Formats: sequence, structure tokens, C-alpha cells
Amino acid sequence: MKLFFKKNIIIENYNLTPASEKLDELDEAANALDSTITQDLKIPKEVLDSFQLKPSLNPEFWDREELKKDIRDQLMKIAEEFFDGLNSPEKLVIKDVIFTGSLANYNWSKYSDVDLHVIVDFETIDTKEEFIKQLFDSYKNLWNKNHDITIKGYDVELYLQDLKETLSANAVYSVKRNKWLLKPEKEKLKINRNIIKKKALSFFDKLKDIKKIYAEGDYQRALDKSQELKDKIKKYRKSGLESGGEYSLENLVFKVLRRTPYMEVLNDINSKSYDQIMSIQENT
Repeated sequence: MKLFFKKNIIIENYNLTPASEKLDELDEAANALDSTITQDLKIPKEVLDSFQLKPSLNPEFWDREELKKDIRDQLMKIAEEFFDGLNSPEKLVIKDVIFTGSLANYNWSKYSDVDLHVIVDFETIDTKEEFIKQLFDSYKNLWNKNHDITIKGYDVELYLQDLKETLSANAVYSVKRNKWLLKPEKEKLKINRNIIKKKALSFFDKLKDIKKIYAEGDYQRALDKSQELKDKIKKYRKSGLESGGEYSLENLVFKVLRRTPYMEVLNDINSKSYDQIMSIQENT
């Protein structure tokens, strides 16, 4: 996929689907979306149990404290092909590729992702930094949506990160240089799962109210409330990462929301409400 920077516009060829089949697909998608919105949300015990430190790094990825060669080679290949898809100017180059998150630490679980950050210098591009970040975020989101790559059963999530951006993490490994930039430590943490659950349930209650508003057909209010809640969760997690890092209460609560269908339901209500507002209903 070629995103930007070149004058030539690349248009891919697609096979056209008959209109009737397309309408059936849209109806099925709409019904599936409503099914997602109306599902009963709970916090499984296994989600809370996942917040436990392991005695060692994940042996599928690490040979003691060094990233296994086959894993490292594959991660570099993925990162380079991800970057090549930008079709960026020659002066924009990969400064580093880093592996972070729980799989680079002792708190890995079945819910972990392979968090792979491609580090570039935004200042090499003669465009407003905010605009570049939005473009890069859009490309990253589209790439992650269109690819289902796994390493040892764990999903690979790609990010484009500015060279001067501060990363709130407890462990950072340079895949490119094959060394730790921030080595993980076996911290003796007392993670109070009851507090995490209590705070997460308060967010569940807010979503329950929004689901009710949506079901009543007040789509504008559902849109406003869902967007407000999305923004609140984003700020909540950000403040936790900045003040307490990866093990902050706020980040652990966010992980609970992400490890359940919560965020999917919230995003679906948000997008579906907007679609309803912008649509003109046919006469019955």
C-alpha cells in the first residue's frame, strides 16, 4: 500500500460485486454491529488473573535476556516492509526498531501483543508535525487493520514513533541494535485486583448508560456521550502512564477494558450513531 509523498496516484483494480450481493453484505454487517452493541459485558476472572508477574521473560521470544535470532530477524523484516509501505522520501529513514510492552517484560500473558515501534525523525519532513503524526497514525491504523500477523500466537501491532517522543514503558529492547535500552526488572508489585475491578466496573456502568441511549434511538446523544467516554479513557490512561508507568492503576484498568469487548462496543456505538445521524431513512 502506497500512502503519500509521491505525485503519482496509484489506483488498484478491484473485482466489482453485484449490487444485490453488496446490499446483503451491508445488511449482515449492520446486524453484526448491532449484535456487538447489545451483547452483555462482563469482566472474566481470567482477565483479572492475567495481571501477575511471571518468573521469567516469555521463553518463546527470549533466550535468557536476549531476543531469539529468528524472532529478531522476522520483526526487522516486518518493520522494514511496514515502513516501505509509506513510500516516503529518501531522507526519512528508520532510526531504530524497538520491542516493548508486556512481551518484553515479566507481565506477559495470553492477552499480550508484540508491540513493535518503528522510530523515525519527523523533523526530516518539511510539513507540520501534527499533520505528519495524523498521517502516520492513519497509516498505522490501516496497516494493523489490514494485516493479521502473529508471532508465536501473539498479534503484531506496529507503531510509527517520533525520535523525540517519550515512551512510557518499563522495558524497551532495540531490535535493530539487538540490545536493551531499558532492561525490565522483577518488581515486587502488589497489584490490587479488587481496586482494578471496581474502577473498571465504573467505566462499564457508563457504557451501559450509553447503550441504553443508543437503544432508545437518541443517536446524537449516544454519539456525544460515546465520544466523551472515548476521550476520557484516552486521557485517563495517558495520565497513568505519565505518572506511574506501565503498572499504574489507570493503565491496568485500560488493559481490562481492552481485554474484554468493551472498547469494541464503545467504538461501534460511536460509529453506528454517526452513521444513523448522517443517513436519510426510507419511507415506510
